Amino acid sequence: MRYELGRFRRPMRHSTSTQMLSFTSLGGPYVSEVLVVAAGGAGGGTANNQYGGGGGGAGGLLHSTSSVLTPGSTYVVTIGLGGAGVTGASAGNDGGNSSITNLGLATMTGGGGGGRGNGASLPGRNGGSGGGAGGFAGQTAGTATSGQGNNGGAQQAPDVTPYRGAGGGGFGSAGTNGNGAAGTGGSGYSFQGSFYAGGGGGGTMGSNVVATGGSGVGGNGGRLDVTTGSNGATSTGSGGGGAGGTGSGSTTTTSGSGANGVVIICYPGAARPVSFTGTMTTTTAGGVTKHVLTTSGTFTA
Repeated sequence: MRYELGRFRRPMRHSTSTQMLSFTSLGGPYVSEVLVVAAGGAGGGTANNQYGGGGGGAGGLLHSTSSVLTPGSTYVVTIGLGGAGVTGASAGNDGGNSSITNLGLATMTGGGGGGRGNGASLPGRNGGSGGGAGGFAGQTAGTATSGQGNNGGAQQAPDVTPYRGAGGGGFGSAGTNGNGAAGTGGSGYSFQGSFYAGGGGGGTMGSNVVATGGSGVGGNGGRLDVTTGSNGATSTGSGGGGAGGTGSGSTTTTSGSGANGVVIICYPGAARPVSFTGTMTTTTAGGVTKHVLTTSGTFTA
């Protein structure tokens, strides 16, 4: 009978229920940091040997530190596409908007394109951050969307030959003005060790001085020896560089494209069993998991 009694008392049912309770608590809502960045605008093109195009503005940026995700819930993610670079006397194309639904976060506005390098009207375009003005005195900067970025640079008077494009605005600062020197792109925003939303540099005819993009992620402006502006760094929402002048004739030159936007979701601890219908890269380092979403799709927490 002692054997029978021992066998009867052996199960530990309260231990099993404790394990289930622990599992349930891990599956509840959790607080995440969310970064939403719209796409950058393209730099302005040009069709004259002296006039540089303006740099493209960065896409609007939002950083939330208290977004609550609920397991099993879905969040529609839209990633804006960067403004395409242009050839000849055209303003740069604006970037596309980025957003994530069901978190109460505003849609971020794409960056404004840079002003064209020559013609009757050369202002930078408005956007999340504004594009830089094209290379002629008295041209105005593109303006930023409130709380999402900064204005592009303007063109100062009097005229200074060769006429240099102004820098596009970045999230951290406005683009610098053109003319005496081509304008540099506004600075970007540092998040988890990388920069986002830098403005593009303005184009110039000089061969020695490059108008750099903001924080190393905005595109550099074109110049005499490398007339094509460079693109904003991939998936950073940064602006493209303005086109540079050739120094002879009226050859058309090409601006840099703005970078696509991005949505990033971070939280402490190991990666949770999330899914995404678009392109997602997941890393865990230093006790933080980071999901980088680079195309549009549906995210399931």
